[in-house]
Amino acid sequence: MCDFDVLVDRRGTSSIKWDRAKGKFHTEKDIIPLWIADTDFHAPVEVKEAIQRRADHGVFGYTFAMQDYLESVAGWYRRQHALDVKTEWVCPTYGVVTALYFSILALTEPGDPVMIHTPAYDPFFAIVKNTGRTLVRSPLIHRDNSYHMDFADMEEKMKKGVKLLILCNPHNPTGRVWSREEMSEVVRLCRKYDVYLDSDEIHGDLALFGNTCISALEFPEIYDKLSVYTAPGKTFGLAGMIASNLLIPDSGIRDKINGKLRGAWIMSPNIFGLEAAKAAYDHGTEWLKAEKGYLEGNSRFVTEYIKNHMPKAQVTKHEGTYLMWIDLSCLGLGDDLYRTLVEECGVGFGEGAQYGEEGKGFVRVNIGCARELLEKALEGVAQLYQKRIGG
Repeated sequence: MCDFDVLVDRRGTSSIKWDRAKGKFHTEKDIIPLWIADTDFHAPVEVKEAIQRRADHGVFGYTFAMQDYLESVAGWYRRQHALDVKTEWVCPTYGVVTALYFSILALTEPGDPVMIHTPAYDPFFAIVKNTGRTLVRSPLIHRDNSYHMDFADMEEKMKKGVKLLILCNPHNPTGRVWSREEMSEVVRLCRKYDVYLDSDEIHGDLALFGNTCISALEFPEIYDKLSVYTAPGKTFGLAGMIASNLLIPDSGIRDKINGKLRGAWIMSPNIFGLEAAKAAYDHGTEWLKAEKGYLEGNSRFVTEYIKNHMPKAQVTKHEGTYLMWIDLSCLGLGDDLYRTLVEECGVGFGEGAQYGEEGKGFVRVNIGCARELLEKALEGVAQLYQKRIGG
């Protein structure tokens, strides 16, 4: 079993998180990078062994996802989420964002309105713009230290012709896990207004503190408009394997999206991505339980540390993902917040404003690392807090 407390040195491994941090934050300082959404944990040992076995074979020709891979993916969702996923629904590809991009091309026309909830995972803005569609923002309601969908706003905008909704569940960056009632209302609105539902559930295995990710696949009434986007990358620290899967019940939608992907010559993940994903899904249950326990401990640590040392900062209620959404507007730094955190505190957080106007003053903090690293980062921020605000 993985020791999640181990400080893994990722520098010099072509890690975007570590080796590009100085360029990302325009600094020459050595900083603690807690921005991009990948973890610093060793993958399950079975994943490493599977990759090694395949490497030992020595021939690395063109590859496709065989039936055993499809069964591994479907089996994971049956066991972990009690979803009756059929193997024919599983469409392997490389990258959730890439798949979403081509899904928009497949299911909508240029200029069509595509809805997202803001604050939003920033690539959502880009893929709507880059496909020539019209971005429709439905701001989440910030209430009771949490976030809620504004169903009245969604309905009003859907009435005006929204063709597709990109849903993020659990939500990035706020860490919200949508309830069954909320998911049911999303489905009802999409059904009523004939809106495609593209549900990004890449963090679906990482619902924490007893919360349950209610997949859109639990609502058969939306199957003729539904695509679900998943991957082992966030769950098992395999983002660099570029292996992802679409789960699409409707054959017509499958054909449309696969047609666009194959038209761009985007096929199955690479051979090591397939091996890693299969091993993770076949053998990763206990590893995931341990990871979630460690992440919950990290979340509690961050919440308590900020409560005790920075009481005017606000930690959004954390329900899922290894991303925490923290309001640091109390520091009164405005647009200088992120630069100051880098230069004075030596930490690189996700800049809240990049997730939409609603994110100004917030930071997105990746807690998928050794607790020692989190403590060091927070100590730097606490020093800034004392200097700006005092005890």
